[in-house]
Parts: sequence; C-alpha cells; structure tokens
Amino acid sequence: MLYENWLHTGSLNIKTPYCPPLKGNIKTECLVIGGGFAGLHAALRLADAKKQVVLLEKSICGSGSSGQSGGFLVPESEEDMEQLIESYGKEKAKIAYNIPKKGVDIIVSIAKKYKFNCDLRKQDSLFISIKEAHNEWIKLGAKLKKEMGLKYEFYDEKTIKKIHPGKGYLSGLKYPGSYGINSFAYCQEMKNLLLKKGVKIYEDGEVHKLEGNTAKTRNTARTHLGSVTAKNILICVDKLKSEIDDDLSKKYYHLQTYLAVSEPMQKAEMKSLFPKEELMCWDTRMIYLHYRPVNGNRIIIGGSSPWAYYYPKYLYNPKVIQKFIDELKERFPEIKDVEFTHYWSGLIDVTKDLMPIVDYDKYNKSIQYAMGCAGLNWAAFCGDYIARRVINPKSTEDLTEFLGMDRKFFLSGYMQRILGKRITFALSHLYEYLK
Repeated sequence: MLYENWLHTGSLNIKTPYCPPLKGNIKTECLVIGGGFAGLHAALRLADAKKQVVLLEKSICGSGSSGQSGGFLVPESEEDMEQLIESYGKEKAKIAYNIPKKGVDIIVSIAKKYKFNCDLRKQDSLFISIKEAHNEWIKLGAKLKKEMGLKYEFYDEKTIKKIHPGKGYLSGLKYPGSYGINSFAYCQEMKNLLLKKGVKIYEDGEVHKLEGNTAKTRNTARTHLGSVTAKNILICVDKLKSEIDDDLSKKYYHLQTYLAVSEPMQKAEMKSLFPKEELMCWDTRMIYLHYRPVNGNRIIIGGSSPWAYYYPKYLYNPKVIQKFIDELKERFPEIKDVEFTHYWSGLIDVTKDLMPIVDYDKYNKSIQYAMGCAGLNWAAFCGDYIARRVINPKSTEDLTEFLGMDRKFFLSGYMQRILGKRITFALSHLYEYLK
C-alpha cells in the first residue's frame, strides 16, 4: 500500500486558488485561526452576518485532521446516550446528544445548498456486535432510542445477514441520519465559497503567538511574516501551542487512527457487503473497526491498536490497518482478492471526556477556542457556535456545562502532572468506555 491520503486524489477535480501567506500587518473585525471544519464553518457564519473576516491557516485549508478524516458524519458523539445520562441526567443528556446531530445538519445543508462536489452520500449507521456479551449493548442502545422516540431497527444474528452478511456478526442496530463525505473535498469547496463571500484567506502561515500589553488585551495574532489585529479572535486549531495558551494546551491529547482505501470493486463484490443499501458500519470494540463505501465503488476502512492509539508521534507502519483489512476479508470472503491501495494515519485531538472544549479565554472574552472536536460534525457545530456568540451572544444557547474548559474530568490536572499526559488520557478514556 502507498502511504498517501487518498482523499486528496479524490479531490483533484476541484480547482482552488492558492492563498499566499500573510505579509505585513493588517486589521480586521473577526480573525479565524485554523482552516479545518471548525474554522471554515466559523468563517462562513461570520461572513453571512456581513462581518469582516480574515482566516489564517498554517498549511492549506483541510490539511489537518479535518482533511484526513474518513468522512463518517454520524448524529451521535463518542459517548452514547447511556454514558451521557450517567454524566448529566436524562434531560440534559438530550441536549448534549443533539449537538452532533446539529453538526451533521449544518454540513449536509451547506453541501446541498451550494452543490459541493464532495461525494456526499446518505448512509445509515449500523452498530455491530462481535461478541455474545456485546449483544446487551446493542439491545440497550435500541431501548434508549425507543425511549427517546428515535428511529432505529434492531437485527439479531439471523436478520442482520439480510443487510450485512459478515461472518461472526451477532446483532446490529441500524439508524438513520448519517452521511458519508470526502472531508478534504468539502474543505476545498468551503474555501472557494468563503473567497466568493469576501473572506480573506492566508495559507502557509502558522500563528505563533497572540500579543497584547496584558492578557486582557491580547488582540493581535502574529505569524512569521506578519500580524492580524482583530476585535474578535476565534481559535480553531489542532495541537494548540503552549505559546498561545499554556493551560489550555494541557487539556487535549490525540488519538492516532488509520484509514485505508480499496481499489475499485466489482458490483458483485460491493453487493456481497451491502446487499440492500449502503451503510456505514462499526463494531463494539473500544478501538473499533469502521468502514463504508466511497466514490468509485471503493471501501474506506479505519481502525487502530491500543499501542498506536496513544502513541505521541505519527507511526507509518501499515501493520495496524492491515490487521483490520485482513479481518474484513475474513468476514467477507467475496472480497479476498480486492487490494487496498492507499493508507494514512491521523492524530485526532480529543479531551479527557471526548467532548470538545469550546469556551471564551479566561481573561479576554474577545477570544474564543474550539478544540478537541472528535468528529467532523462536532467541529462544524463548534465553529458555527462560537461565530454565533460573536454575532448575537444573548440569543445563543449556553453550552458551558458540556463544553466549558473548567468542567471536571475523571482525572484532574494534578493527577496528570504525576501520571503524564499520555497515561492520564488513556485512563480517562477507559473510564468513559466502562462507565
């Protein structure tokens, strides 16, 4: 397999101009830092409100986690309803549960409205049990969806074979509202749209620090070649640097996941996986296998390993994803001769409880952060949300209880200083999984 992000190849038919790096010092009403899903959606909301907007991106728009994603737009968070109820109670859990759904709605409505060429495709979700003990999780998921009045279909070991006949699949929960997308192509289309709406985009210029006489007056973002002074600064970046906010930079880590894409498949081969309709699938493991059809009659597949998941640097060895490819071929012998041509890894920013941090700067409310968004839908919603707080803060819902930077985590900052960042986040995520 070639180590290369195939999503770039799938986006070659989208023409986008290169936006040179910022040179010199400028002023604007609103500055967005970061050209991923959060930053692009923040800029769009501000531009539609007739705000003067500048966007700074350290590489090219979509070059970070957003453009490396497998494009699974699922109306759920990494925490399921049972975990949310455990954390917030039933009524507040409904509010938190609906956030990622709103993110999906934002992305899909924009893609359809502006006719983006981004391989948007409706694909119901299928959550699959691979162990007898996990069947209870599937049944519980069905029970909770029923109580909430949400649509779903439960499949036992016999009936699941009608829609997804993989060997060893024991039960499944199918529900609507999810879509697949080429995330890098979407970012490129968003970039073109923002330029048409008058947003000034500067690429290849990382923001190194925020400047001001005091912490309360930091209103200038400095790159190597220039600076932007703004009334409002919206920070939507991967891997927040300590030079921008030392305390906040300690509140995220990353998960390393792998994706691979197959060569074009024969219709009969694709039909062997999805005899009735396209689905996006994942199983009941903590570090789960997930896959779905993409453009060109191909399959995109993702997964990781406990060792690679929390490794602090990129690992380029294909063994991790090859294990999942081999497993998929064992479950579906009809595709045993299909080659997977490309693979790549990505470091996804996350928090200890897998909910994003979206909040004002502690000292300066003209600065907002959206970080740790584990999912494209979360990123889209959070970027749109902080932009709405600039436009009309009084009418924007307050989600601080769920997304605030000072919320309590299973392991405190004190314990993190003792255990280290990597171990602290791994234990926190294990707690969330077992909760």
